[in-house]
Amino acid sequence: MRTELLGQEKNIVKIKTEIEANEFTKALNKTLNELSQQGNFPGFRKGHTPRRIIEMRYGREAIYNEAIEKIMSDELQQIIEDYELDLIETPSLNVTEKIEEGKPVMCELTFEVRPEVELPEIDGLEIEKVVTEVTDADVDRLAKRIRVQLADIKETDRPIQDGDLIDLELTIRTINPDGSETEEQPKPETTHEKINLADETVRVQVREALIGKSKGDEVSAVFDVEEGHADRSLAGKHVSYRMKIETVSEYVLPEVNEEFYKNVFGPDTDIKDDTAYRARLKQDIEGEVEQENKSDLYNRAVDLVASKAKVELPDKFISQQILSMRREDENWARSNGIDLNTAFGIGTEEGRKGYETLLKDRAETAVRNVLVMDELAKKFDIHIEQDDLEAEFERRAAELHVSKGFVAKYFHENKNQLDRLTDQLRWDKTVEVMLTHMAVKEVKELSKPETPSENQGE
Repeated sequence: MRTELLGQEKNIVKIKTEIEANEFTKALNKTLNELSQQGNFPGFRKGHTPRRIIEMRYGREAIYNEAIEKIMSDELQQIIEDYELDLIETPSLNVTEKIEEGKPVMCELTFEVRPEVELPEIDGLEIEKVVTEVTDADVDRLAKRIRVQLADIKETDRPIQDGDLIDLELTIRTINPDGSETEEQPKPETTHEKINLADETVRVQVREALIGKSKGDEVSAVFDVEEGHADRSLAGKHVSYRMKIETVSEYVLPEVNEEFYKNVFGPDTDIKDDTAYRARLKQDIEGEVEQENKSDLYNRAVDLVASKAKVELPDKFISQQILSMRREDENWARSNGIDLNTAFGIGTEEGRKGYETLLKDRAETAVRNVLVMDELAKKFDIHIEQDDLEAEFERRAAELHVSKGFVAKYFHENKNQLDRLTDQLRWDKTVEVMLTHMAVKEVKELSKPETPSENQGE
């Protein structure tokens, strides 16, 4: 087979192929023989069906195409290697001239390949990392949360106090600033909910409305929901909570002593007093915060480098990523007992367009990041070896309190999960090497991004 590069536009490569006449004849005869052997042709023994009978059933063009596919299945890998193609999609084949037996067959292959990535200069590129700082107040909050988790719950008839657990009927409405219902307001649904006033994330307006009230009372709280709220039907809205208090329960907190320490850390703990207890809590918080700061640093570093790279994003990648992200959103909504329209506020045409725009932006960012990180991994010659996998198996085993063999068995029996783990380890390893080339500046608080007006005149 002879091949010739016709050209490349963006990430589309076209290659002309010429199948020699004798090569095509050989593949055609093989195809006819297989069809004769496999098909049921009344009046003829298998393998002895005349060609004209086979052509009457399958059609000459279809038989030609089958023969060409046989040739291409054998030759395709060699073409990919010869032209060093990094495919992202199965190539398409087009016969460019009428097929005449005894003459060469002219075809055109179209390959969608991974686009070229022009990496930015990353040496010295500055990125901020938030330093890990844990205060006594942070330790106090965790200590309180642990006591609440281990507490007994007892129903009470007294008025609500801060830290109580409230069972109530909740009706949520979106309203205008003057208190009137918004035009798109559906009929509000009343649900039974629990509000834990020991949880610091409870909104101030809700907390203030409930404290001092008693079983049977009805109270309201009005507040603005942030734009980034998970429930897109409420995000950015002025919201009213109507709450009817059904029961009030209090937490009977356990005494903090050696028995308490054993309940928290296990019977073999060496924690014996408050000083050691608070030191251990601080250490745990520091580890968690450090991990969060590290993850945030990784994400911002990838976004920064990717934003400065030059790459044409393939439409195929974008479409696939949008579908994947939409499925993730649907699964999230389903797991929370709500439909996608309610969860993301896409019941209206405006809401739908906004959601589609958001999906596209997210997909483009994700695809750009993947392409840039793959290119960086090649530049840094990053590979995941068996030792890397073994170390990760051991880390996860310690985290889950299971044997390393159990973790390894799971991944080796689930190839998709093993591939995902390998990709994640390669990604993390690439980021770590990338950061050694960047100027990492430790700060207590991230700088605010510059606005366009702040850059004017530069």
